[in-house]
Amino acid sequence: MTSSPNPQTEFVNPVVVYTAASNVEAHMIVKLLSTNDIPAYAVEDQSGVSLWAMGTISQFHQPRIWVEDASAEDAAKLIRVFEEKNQMRRQPGLGDNVIAVVCEGCGKTTSFPESQNGTTQDCGHCGCFVDVGDTDFDADLETAEESGQ
Repeated sequence: MTSSPNPQTEFVNPVVVYTAASNVEAHMIVKLLSTNDIPAYAVEDQSGVSLWAMGTISQFHQPRIWVEDASAEDAAKLIRVFEEKNQMRRQPGLGDNVIAVVCEGCGKTTSFPESQNGTTQDCGHCGCFVDVGDTDFDADLETAEESGQ
C-alpha cells in the first residue's frame, strides 16, 4: 500500500472513516470531504495481490480514507449522503418518472430515469454531455461581470 496524504495535513489522531471500492472512489471521497472543510487523505491499494483478470478482489483491495478523529463524525455523515446518492443512481427505473433532456449539440431529446437527476450523462444520439434535470452547480457558475468583479 502507498499513501498519498496532503503534505500540509498533519493529523494528530488519524482514523479510518471509509474503505472505498476503488482508488478512484477513494479520491472522490477525499475531494468531497476536503471541499467541506474536512482534511482527509487516501491510502491507495497499489499491491498486485488484489488484481485478477476480471478486476480487483474486494477482500484484498481496500483503499482507505483517513481523517482526524475530531472530524470523523462529520465525515461519516457526508459519506453516508454520498453512498445514498450512489445507491439511488444505481437503481435505474426507480419510480416511473423520466427526465427528457434536449441536447445542445444535436437538438434531439433523450430520456433519463429520475434516479439520474442532477448528473451529467451522454446524449443517446450524438454522445455530447448533457445535464440531466436540476444540477446543484448552476448557481455557482457566474461570470466576473455578474459578480461585480
